Amino acid sequence: MNKIITLALCAASLMFFGCAKAGLKNVDPSWVEPASSITVLYTQPLVKNTDDVADDLPDYANDFSGWFTMQMGTELNNQAGITPSFTKKDISDFTMTVTKFGKKEFLIPSPKFDQLGEVDGVVIAMSNIDVARISETRVTGPGSVTTTFYLQMSGEYSISNMATKTVVASGTYKARQSYGFALTKSDWEKTMKYLVQEILKDTPLKKK
Repeated sequence: MNKIITLALCAASLMFFGCAKAGLKNVDPSWVEPASSITVLYTQPLVKNTDDVADDLPDYANDFSGWFTMQMGTELNNQAGITPSFTKKDISDFTMTVTKFGKKEFLIPSPKFDQLGEVDGVVIAMSNIDVARISETRVTGPGSVTTTFYLQMSGEYSISNMATKTVVASGTYKARQSYGFALTKSDWEKTMKYLVQEILKDTPLKKK
């Protein structure tokens, strides 16, 4: 009965809270070799909680992309052992492909290979980068609910092998870190850590 109540509450409040916790992905099983280099192409992140950026990341109050690339670069170095390069792109610079994960369809970005020039290793293409505070309410017992607050970064991505000019992984990410009374710099850093973990999971890029 409690399970039924939980599902009912989740369905009723999905537009406000959301019940999904992690992204979805496909990885080409033939991709087994790690990359020699990583290039990240990304669209401008959309930050809905700009006041938090000013409070927690004051050096980047007017340059969230600067923090995003710096921190993602740190995590890719930590988790993949590679220092990446970054280039901001418009959505029109990507090929957008309707891709189905389970029962849902997403627009997944991939590079326009003929426009990249000489690029080695792999290219991570990221679009629809959404940054926001969210909340999730759960039934914890008869007549009792608990609300948890998160910082969340979500979006779609692909990883392409530049040697073969093919997409070898693609998916969505939904990286989040719970917080208490207020967000802190550490919460932002942990959320980026989880974002990179989602992208690298089940790929040869993950450092062993």
